Amino acid sequence: MKVQNSTTISQTTQQPAGVMFCGYTRTKFGRAIDEFIKSGHNSEEVCSRLNTKLALFLKHLGLSAKLGEGFRGIVYKIDDKYVLKVNKYIKNVDTYPRLPGEDIFKELKSYYGKSVLDFNMWVKVMKNVTSRGKHIQAGIPDMKEAYSTLQDKALIWNTQYLPKFAELPQKSYDAVAKDFAALNRVKHNGQFYSFDTKNPNNFVLTGKSLRIVDDIDTTNIPEPNTIAGMLRGFLEKMDLDSKAPVGIENAGYRHSLMKKIILAGEKYELPYMHGDNDLQTWITVCDNDCYYRDIIDKLQVMRRKFPDKKQRLEMVKEFLDKEIQIHYNSFYE
Repeated sequence: MKVQNSTTISQTTQQPAGVMFCGYTRTKFGRAIDEFIKSGHNSEEVCSRLNTKLALFLKHLGLSAKLGEGFRGIVYKIDDKYVLKVNKYIKNVDTYPRLPGEDIFKELKSYYGKSVLDFNMWVKVMKNVTSRGKHIQAGIPDMKEAYSTLQDKALIWNTQYLPKFAELPQKSYDAVAKDFAALNRVKHNGQFYSFDTKNPNNFVLTGKSLRIVDDIDTTNIPEPNTIAGMLRGFLEKMDLDSKAPVGIENAGYRHSLMKKIILAGEKYELPYMHGDNDLQTWITVCDNDCYYRDIIDKLQVMRRKFPDKKQRLEMVKEFLDKEIQIHYNSFYE
């Protein structure tokens, strides 16, 4: 999801910092959604009031309400409890509200992309990613007025995004890997499901908790959520369209973040990769070098030989510290 607007400026660098949405507010439309959910959704009067509020909300939408844009839809802020996602390709005047059906993603604790209320295929209401109205996207928001060149993006990536996310505690990434593993267990009507990791903005930080937004995709590949997918979401690209810089100037933070992601994936035994896209991600985050093969081969051996998870994670951490340092010394010195 491409995030726009609400840029803050760092006083020290005079460059756009992480995007935040501030303040806690409720609106009449948000309260009408609460009323509909609590009413048992059987009252025609409640439905009519909600449809009227939706029509007014859509009629008076402004740029200030726009939070982001993805491939399929545009997200607008209703208030600090709810957001509205409008499909860009489906326009349906029949907006009869209904609660979503069976929640096949109920095990996911960090996922905020599912709807709490649908208006057919056109519009859906989702929980705001934070109850306090403030969060920071991973990567660099796609804001052309703020980042005119790749060099501008790289500066923010190196000096603001990477330090912030590399210094998060291990448990922040463990929670994401846990949801990746939980989604790998979901199979419904012959389909498997995967998070969209192509856009780093689909991961957001609130406090020290990482949350996942945007739609979940269907696939015929079992266990599609991989360690490579996590690496892609946090390390391979600055935004949906721009590759992240790889060099000695950011190697320390990149390697620290890489180790935390791999450790999280090992804790929940995620697959290492599926297909060429995942392979390219491993190559990229390993400094466009082939030592990723040594890492994956060693991790696979440890996963087979050491079933005691606590012991194995300690060994994995020690191995990664040593292997990445050896690579750093040979590659950059």
